[in-house]
Amino acid sequence: MDTMRVAVLKEPRQVEIEERPKPPTGPGEVLVRTKACAICSLERRLYTGDQVIMYPLVGGHEVSGVIEQVGEGVLTPFEPGEHVVLDLLNRCGECWFCRTGHSNHCVNMWRKGNHILGGLAEYVSVPSKQVFAIDRNVSFPEAALTEPLSDCIHSLMRTHLSPEMKVLVIGAGTMGLLHLAILKHYGMTALVSDLDGDKLQVAAAMGADYAFDRNDSSPNHQLDGAGIPGADVVVVTAPGEQAIQEGFRAVGPLGTIVLFASQAEGTNICVDANLLHYNELTITGSESRTEKDFLQAVSMQNSGDLYLKPLLSEVVPLEDIEKAFEMALDVSKFRVVVAMDGVETF
Repeated sequence: MDTMRVAVLKEPRQVEIEERPKPPTGPGEVLVRTKACAICSLERRLYTGDQVIMYPLVGGHEVSGVIEQVGEGVLTPFEPGEHVVLDLLNRCGECWFCRTGHSNHCVNMWRKGNHILGGLAEYVSVPSKQVFAIDRNVSFPEAALTEPLSDCIHSLMRTHLSPEMKVLVIGAGTMGLLHLAILKHYGMTALVSDLDGDKLQVAAAMGADYAFDRNDSSPNHQLDGAGIPGADVVVVTAPGEQAIQEGFRAVGPLGTIVLFASQAEGTNICVDANLLHYNELTITGSESRTEKDFLQAVSMQNSGDLYLKPLLSEVVPLEDIEKAFEMALDVSKFRVVVAMDGVETF
């Protein structure tokens, strides 16, 4: 087959299926037949028009698939038929941030002409460095969660994590529960709080040691009830100033607060300077991930001890791509996954 189907975002809330030539496999490249592509917050913003890169655009960067062809000069011993995940947030490799190991701050990532995204297509051809082998026991929809998993690894690595720490995750959405999955992978004490009781039930099913309803009481009272005077690490994955302030109230001496979730423009926080001074707190943000974080996420997936299935809310065929985007806007859902070969293939 010389052509493929591609979901093209023409303008906000207008996405169409097009027939395009199947991409060639150039030197140093790997051609992958896409099996699953999850719709994340970036794609949601592009779909609604809250973020604009360019139009038309083929979105999708949380991708798993099967190797179709390996180009000349590829050093990794990839084979056709091998299951893989793709790193489709391509970085330039040339700017100061890329050269110093901080490619998540690449200044050229969104520059026109730099190939980005493209996962909502039946085939993708990318440099071999963006291809990672994944264990066949990991389903294609779960494998597609490797990319957001790497974002959460980057977040937790900002805290100098160690096994004895007790970590509170504020927000039980997809990213909050991926943080939980990582913490349980390491055998750590993990607490999760949210306003949504249904999501807290999912957190409990995924191994949260404590799941707190933020409607019921203050974070201090919740932690006291768990016998924890203060969290060593607080990761704020929920939006809003209230969630951030709860993080400051919950963190203990020498603790670290990670502002993981992006906030509405103009969101400001007021912090008692003595709280930082006397408790020696660390406040940090977390943005995207690096190649090292992605590699760690693949390794974690291949370990076989992650339980990510509850985070797959819907699996939708490519022909229903507009429906998939609309579903993904529903805040009650976790990830919506597009099945390129149809839902019956999983």
